[in-house]
Amino acid sequence: MYCNGTSTIDSAPIRDEIVISGISGRFPESDNVRHLKENLLNKVDLGSDDCRRWQHDHPDIPKRTGKVNNIEKFDAEYFDIPFNQAHLLDPMTRCLLEHTYEAIVDAGINPKDLRGTKTGVIVGTSFSESEKMLVYEKTQVQKCK
Repeated sequence: MYCNGTSTIDSAPIRDEIVISGISGRFPESDNVRHLKENLLNKVDLGSDDCRRWQHDHPDIPKRTGKVNNIEKFDAEYFDIPFNQAHLLDPMTRCLLEHTYEAIVDAGINPKDLRGTKTGVIVGTSFSESEKMLVYEKTQVQKCK
């Protein structure tokens, strides 16, 4: 709580706040935010019925889905993650790392300039489809033929 320019918690004066405003993302058939905007403005159908990720006769998977491109690509060395660990990371986690970096760059900040500073980067993901399939369901969705 703040009142009259002072924090009511510790009565210290409010200091200048810094907000880094950057955005990044990967969306169905859109490798970045700009590409998504172009696709939406051009009314591109971002769903497809191909089987890039799942076999279509699986009863729990809709016939048409939105799929992101290049989820298998990840520069583990850049993020200083050993290959064997990076290979086990859920694609969502790999994308989260990449897009966190891209959002910082989009904000006009060189990520290297953040090293050694008291900077927080707050990110999040939702429940993982890979975790659900491998850990909880213990099923294997067959590859497309």
